[in-house]
Amino acid sequence: MLLGSLLLVGGIVLVLWGAERFTDGAIRTATRFGLSTFYVGALVSGFEPENLVTGVTASAERLPQIALGTVIGSAIFLLTGGLGAALLLVPMDVRIPREGIVGMVATLLPFAVVVWNDGVVSRSEGALLVLLAVGVMFWLYRRSPVFLGALKEGGDAPARPSGARAVGLLFVGAAVMVAGAELVVHGVRILLDTVRLSQMFLGMAVVGLGESLEETARMVAPARRGHPELAWGNVVGTVVTLLAFNLGVIALVQPVVVDPLVLRFHAPYLLGCTIFVAVALWWASRLGRPMGSALVALYLLYLGLNLVHMWD
Repeated sequence: MLLGSLLLVGGIVLVLWGAERFTDGAIRTATRFGLSTFYVGALVSGFEPENLVTGVTASAERLPQIALGTVIGSAIFLLTGGLGAALLLVPMDVRIPREGIVGMVATLLPFAVVVWNDGVVSRSEGALLVLLAVGVMFWLYRRSPVFLGALKEGGDAPARPSGARAVGLLFVGAAVMVAGAELVVHGVRILLDTVRLSQMFLGMAVVGLGESLEETARMVAPARRGHPELAWGNVVGTVVTLLAFNLGVIALVQPVVVDPLVLRFHAPYLLGCTIFVAVALWWASRLGRPMGSALVALYLLYLGLNLVHMWD
């Protein structure tokens, strides 16, 4: 019990510390290399190496539903639970270039085509998805000078910092957040094992808390520092990475057979949530607790519907 509590508290401290260092690094990197903080957030914060490793491992071991589930489940959580929790804590100005919203939505159509085409995401389709992700990120890079002004709209930005120090802070912060989230997961697992809860509840609580803490910290820390565009960059970059790059690499390792339930429920729910968030970002100038509550409700609804399908 004591060990679990120590791991839980220590993990939370590391996640919060890492989020602050990551924000510092992103702001300094953007300043040093003349990029917008939105693009740095999309490229670095949006990259999901843990998800990619999990999906590739499952694909290599011929567990396609787990591989596909890591992609779709993580994307739904980010757009609903993660973003919703962040907005409940810190309402944010919608400081995001229209190109970012277009890039996120543009990823949906190829994703839908390869998933619904013939029930299999082939290697050739995987290669096209990877090229799509690279193309979208390169397009955002080329457009970065156009919306560079977002960096100058308030917030704290050091003048011409060291490039090595800036990038170092960026990756150290990201690594510490991941390590902290892992400690939280282990701590919660020990605590829940102590009270002998079911494996289903244990899995949902542990995975949900680990992902929630890391994703929410990535968005809350920069928003609190006056750089909400870094948080929005994380949202856009993660969606593009998960639905195009990660799924593409997974399919390159082993073609992914799509379960009928994915076509009937999970994929449509993901598409609906993505479009809902994209429309809100396009029209709103600020998103706060009402939107956060709605997104958290969407995530809870998704969890509830999952339980219903499990019992069918």
